[in-house]
Amino acid sequence: MKPLEALLVLSSLALGFFGLMFLIAAALNPVRVVPGLAFLGAAGLAGYLAYRMSRERRALAGLEAEVLRLAEVEGGKLTAAKVSASLGIPVELARSILSKLARKGVCYLDFEEIEEVGVEVYRFPQLEEG
Repeated sequence: MKPLEALLVLSSLALGFFGLMFLIAAALNPVRVVPGLAFLGAAGLAGYLAYRMSRERRALAGLEAEVLRLAEVEGGKLTAAKVSASLGIPVELARSILSKLARKGVCYLDFEEIEEVGVEVYRFPQLEEG
């Protein structure tokens, strides 16, 4: 879990707790209903944002796994256009995933092939044939 996600989850729990306390206190003082509902709404929003961030992170991890499978099938050499066409995702997203894998050290840009072909070619050394 990323730090921002953890902060959102903790904020959601704290805001939810205060919201419930205000609603319980509203039995004695009805004016406290409004802040209680506001706290509960903020808790729900923080929880929803944490959920969305987590879901997006898992989706990107799944796409990275698909790119690695594709690289294995293609003999360890991919372009953003090939990833885009094979996975049905936008080229910019494919380029982003490939560059993220390159930053992790899973693949690298082959500058010699870029000069020859004219497009960014990513090589996956562990997956290259022979």
